[in-house]
Amino acid sequence: MSAMSATSAAAHTVHYALVVGGIVALAAVLGARLVPTGHRPPDPHDLRVAALRRAATTGTLGVRPVPVAAAPSRTTSSGPAAALWPLALVASAAVAGVHAAMAPAHLREQTVVGLFFAAAAAAQLAWTALALGTRPGRGLLVAGVVGNTTCIALWALSRTVGLPLGLLPAPEAVGAWDLAALVWELVVVGACLALLRDAHAGRRTTPVRWHPAATVFLGVSVTALALLSLSGAGG
Repeated sequence: MSAMSATSAAAHTVHYALVVGGIVALAAVLGARLVPTGHRPPDPHDLRVAALRRAATTGTLGVRPVPVAAAPSRTTSSGPAAALWPLALVASAAVAGVHAAMAPAHLREQTVVGLFFAAAAAAQLAWTALALGTRPGRGLLVAGVVGNTTCIALWALSRTVGLPLGLLPAPEAVGAWDLAALVWELVVVGACLALLRDAHAGRRTTPVRWHPAATVFLGVSVTALALLSLSGAGG
């Protein structure tokens, strides 16, 4: 192996290691931000004790029945719907890693395409960061659908007929990175569409809560990115 080839291989190894390391760090942030805090709503006994203390403080204890405030209603999701938002966040972070990993190679071949990959990675990471710890608002959901659908459409075009304006005169072969990115983008689009449908039906959205399914998906996604990086698969 020539010195130039060895240097190139080392540079690619460092680059992919940084990509995977960044995804692992982001996974840790996701876990820290989304894990439930463990607070439970007050039960009737807690409410009764609090009401008695207020009555004793105001001197109304024994004068009239102590009113007990109703426990605040908590709208929580259960079943598959509860996992949609965390799954979308994990998938968005993962596909950002794919675009970041592919950007340097495309940048060397064609500057415009490389810049698009870099911009897509930045946009998907920004979307994930904005979505952390928030309710799935309509604006974020629509942005998730539009952005990832655009990426899917451009990818499909590049693999079937090529890209216009001379960017890609002939279609490219489908690689492992392509398929991984497609799966993650479809997860984001599907989850956002389902949440938009719930919002349109009048169901109240709730703050993000971690879900066991998201933990499994997170582990699978990080492992897939690591294997793709170390295998040298094309995409």
